Amino acid sequence: MPLIKFETEEFIALPKSGTPDCYATSKELPKEQKTEAHIGFILDESSSMARVWQDTITGFNFYIAQLREEVPGAKMTFATFVADKVKVRGEDRPIDEILPLNTKTYTPYGSTPLVDSVMRIISLVEQRVLVEPKLKPIIVVQTDGQENSSKNYTMSYLCQVIKKKRAEGWRFILITCGYNPSTLCENMGIDPAAAVEYGRGKTKEAFKTISRLTTMSVKTGEEVVFSLEDKRRLK
Repeated sequence: MPLIKFETEEFIALPKSGTPDCYATSKELPKEQKTEAHIGFILDESSSMARVWQDTITGFNFYIAQLREEVPGAKMTFATFVADKVKVRGEDRPIDEILPLNTKTYTPYGSTPLVDSVMRIISLVEQRVLVEPKLKPIIVVQTDGQENSSKNYTMSYLCQVIKKKRAEGWRFILITCGYNPSTLCENMGIDPAAAVEYGRGKTKEAFKTISRLTTMSVKTGEEVVFSLEDKRRLK
């Protein structure tokens, strides 16, 4: 396969602080019409993702293919994180300009700077919201491990930021491979109803599920909710 060039590859350097308490509720989603949206997606590329390397590539490629079909008017900011950096692969781009992954462009290694990486994707998407204040973005966070190497932000500061963004109408989805996301939801300030754990053998199915729920959220403007059936099926 040919090597696909990343658009940019950026290091993070930002302030830290805070200790909040975070939570809110979500609602069930009917399917409707709205198609204008901005989706931020931050994907774990740390070494432990090698266990689901090919399935993650297939799953993510299915995810963007479905969005192209279902919500072609949406734009996306996509990045992966590994070791001490965030690889920004598309910033505020139409969905059909987000390049599929392959084994040369997605190569898991290194540690998990989860907090710095989520802050980076929020910061990138926020630039779009400054231009279009009525926009209510959807941020998808995928990881298979706990935070272990962020240098610029604390988890409590990230929780403050997510709590504020959710109050402004931003929607957050958390999907975790191989471990229960409950504690991470609490620490990050993400609604547990918008989080799901998936088993390593269910990686492709997990991306199919979030493509469906992302599409529904874009079309309705409502929060994402994983059903009990979703959670049972993906474990």
